[in-house]
Amino acid sequence: MKTLQTLALAGLTTLSAPAWAGDFVDTRLSFVFADDNVLAGAGETTPNSPNARFGAGNQNTQFYDNFNTKFSGFESLSNVVLYKRMPAFFEGLTTEAALTLLVLERPSGGVDILDNSSYVRLNYQPPGWGEKEGISLTGFPVSADRFRLGYAYRISWGGSPIFTNRATAAGVPGAKLQLTRDRWYAYLGGKTALVLNDLILEQETLYGVMAGAGWDILETLRVEAGGGYFQKGIVPGLANQSIEAGVNAAGVSGQVVYHVGVPVGTSVDFRLYKNDPEIYQRFFAPEQYPGGLSYSLSLEGSYLTQTLQDPDKFGATKPQGAVALAFQGRAKLNRFRFNALALVRSLSFIQFDVPGFPPFQDFPTGTVLKPEVFGALGVDYNIASLHLTPGFIFGAQQPASFRSPVPLVGGSNPPPSLTGTRTVVVRDANQLSILPSTCGGSNACEAELIWSAKATFRWDLSETVAAVGEVYYTYDTNRTTFEDDVTGIAQPNFEKPHALGFNTLLQARF
Repeated sequence: MKTLQTLALAGLTTLSAPAWAGDFVDTRLSFVFADDNVLAGAGETTPNSPNARFGAGNQNTQFYDNFNTKFSGFESLSNVVLYKRMPAFFEGLTTEAALTLLVLERPSGGVDILDNSSYVRLNYQPPGWGEKEGISLTGFPVSADRFRLGYAYRISWGGSPIFTNRATAAGVPGAKLQLTRDRWYAYLGGKTALVLNDLILEQETLYGVMAGAGWDILETLRVEAGGGYFQKGIVPGLANQSIEAGVNAAGVSGQVVYHVGVPVGTSVDFRLYKNDPEIYQRFFAPEQYPGGLSYSLSLEGSYLTQTLQDPDKFGATKPQGAVALAFQGRAKLNRFRFNALALVRSLSFIQFDVPGFPPFQDFPTGTVLKPEVFGALGVDYNIASLHLTPGFIFGAQQPASFRSPVPLVGGSNPPPSLTGTRTVVVRDANQLSILPSTCGGSNACEAELIWSAKATFRWDLSETVAAVGEVYYTYDTNRTTFEDDVTGIAQPNFEKPHALGFNTLLQARF
C-alpha cells in the first residue's frame, strides 16, 4: 500500500491538496475451519466433501444466508480506495472521485484485483437546499455493477451480468443522474457494453437505460420503484443459421418499507465507497442495543421479461416473463433480535442473466415449471457482559425445478422411464441437480421440500475481531450423484438426505 500512496501523492503534487489514499476499507479477513457434512466421507457427495478443512465457500451456506450480499461471508477481501473530494470553482458545485479496487483472495491461492465501481461525481447544491439535497451526476468509467435495480441483493438485477458474461471482460461502464430532496429522490441512468455479434463476428455496443424514484410518504413509510430496458445482443443459435434475432430485456421493481426506530437500510454491495478524512464512513460498527422496540418491514416485487429463442418454432423468438417477491422483517426488543424472511423466485428469474435455460432459449411448451419458495425465522440474544450473541435460525425451501414435456410415445401417457424425461432441480443460476427418471414405480421424481436449522454464536473479542461458530442440519431429499448402472452408463441416484455441518471463523472486519 505504501507504493500506492507514493504514486498517488506524487501524481497530484501540482494540486492544492493531495488525494486521501491511506486506507484499505471494508476489509474482511476470515480464518475458517469447516465441514459442510460430517456424515459423509470423501467422494460420497456432489460436490465431494473432503471432510473438515481450513477454508469454506458457498457449499457451507444455507438457502436463507446472505440475502443482502453477493459474498458467502467466508472470503478474505479488501477494497483499496483512492478518494478525492473538493469544492469546484463554481458556487454550489462539489467534485469527488474514487478509484476502488476489490482485492479478493482465490480459494486456490493468490488474489484477484477487480474494479469495484470506481466513479467520478459532480454534485450541485442550489442555494437554500439542505445538506443532503442536491443534483448529482455520477460516471462509472469501468464498471457500473453497483448501480442496480431492485433492493434486496438476492433479487437485484441490471448489474454487469445483465449483458451476459460475454460482456464482463470489456467492462460495463455507465452513468447516473440523480435529484435528491428531503423526502424524495429520482434518478435516470444508463450502461453500455461491448458484446460479440455472432452474425457478423464483430463486437457491437449494447445499451441499457434505468430510472427510478423513492418517496418518504411518512417518516415511517417509504415507497420506491424503478425500471429498466436492456439490449442483450442476438441469439447465437439463430445467428449460426444466418437469422438475426435480438434479445431485449425490460422490467420493473418496487418496494414498500415500514420502519420504526431504524432507518431504511441498503446492502453494502450497493453503496459507493468513500475514504474521506472529514466524513468517517464505518462499515462494520458494533451492533447497538438502545433498548425498547424498533423494527422494519419491507415487501419487494419485480416483474421482468426478455425475448428468447422459441424452441417450438423455427427461427422465431418469444417473450419469457420472470417474477420475484421478497418479504423481510427485522425487529429489535431490548437485547433480542428477530428476523423473518420469505422469497418467491420463478425459474426464469433465477436464469435471467444467463439468459434462459438452455442459454438464449425459452422452455418448450408443456414443460412443468415450479418456482423457488422459501421462508426462514431467526432470533438471537446479546449477552452484554460476555459480548456473546447466540442465535437460532429455522427455514424450509421448495427449490425451483423443471421437467421437460413427455413426448407422445407408446400411448398418451407413457412412463417417464420410456421417454427420458426427468425433473431437474435448479438451486441457483446454472446450479443443477438431476433427479432419477422414476420414483415409486413409473411415477416421475419431483423436487421435495428442504428443511434446515442452524445454531449460531458470535463472540466479539474487540470492535474489529470476532469468533463465529455455526452448526447446521439439513434434510434434503433432492441430493443426487451419478453412478454407473449395469450397462456402465452413469445415471443420477439419490444420496443420503441428512447433512450435518459446522463453520468456525476467526474474523476481522474493519
